[in-house]
Amino acid sequence: MEQGFLFHTKVCFFDLDGCVYHGDRLSQGIVPLLHQLRQRGISYAFLTNNSRLNGLEIKERLAVMGMDVLPDSIFTVTDIAGTYIKEKYGNVSVKTIGSASLARSVEQAGHRTVSWNDAGADVVVIGRDTEFHYGKLQQIAADIMQGACLIATNGDLYHPGVSGERIPETGSLLAAIEAVTGVTVECIGKPEPYMFHYGMKQCGVSPENCVMVGDNLDTDILGSIRAGLKSVWITNCSVDNPYTPSSERITGIHPDIVVNSMEELYRIVAAETLTVKE
Repeated sequence: MEQGFLFHTKVCFFDLDGCVYHGDRLSQGIVPLLHQLRQRGISYAFLTNNSRLNGLEIKERLAVMGMDVLPDSIFTVTDIAGTYIKEKYGNVSVKTIGSASLARSVEQAGHRTVSWNDAGADVVVIGRDTEFHYGKLQQIAADIMQGACLIATNGDLYHPGVSGERIPETGSLLAAIEAVTGVTVECIGKPEPYMFHYGMKQCGVSPENCVMVGDNLDTDILGSIRAGLKSVWITNCSVDNPYTPSSERITGIHPDIVVNSMEELYRIVAAETLTVKE
């Protein structure tokens, strides 16, 4: 373990699903870890590819679990999708495939939203849609063939459930859409740089002053490397199944720090804090 990895750090960004919480349970160590960061004068915020909930909804979910955070410290791909589209295409007509919160975000950014079964959208944005069906796939394919731009909130194929089961994500829907249309989607969320740049801009920091903590090599860690942030990979391995670097060798993605759990990260930060005080 590298010592002093928080030196010069002003903000720690955390992923949520599989990192801060698992299903409806907080990760052991996350609450005291955040307390330790505050004691060191380090701010924290959350970057999540969750495309169904907005920041306020996630704040309420965290409060039920026993953790209070400010809603403006939670940056969701749900909340920033409309801003991304506006910055790239201006105010346009947008078909949102996903949650009501995603549609509201797009509308609040100044776009006109259209129903999934209406034609004529300039942009089709795909989020995690738990009511996706064959009819939507057919209509989306028709929209794209007629010139609509295809954007996705994120490319995750799944996220881990409370018992480690795989919960289908936006990327699993995109696979079908891309197969039918032959069009490659542009993504907003991690590992693309937009979400990292957005979070840093909101927090007023530069990459060299940030650390990203996440459980997903392909989104959290790869994205942080691309954006120039230091990274901590939470492997979620048990004591009986310790981390081995085989996945790093296969993927070529190299986090700065690797720990088995959030609790382990807390113990490291607490030890560093004691050293600093001494």
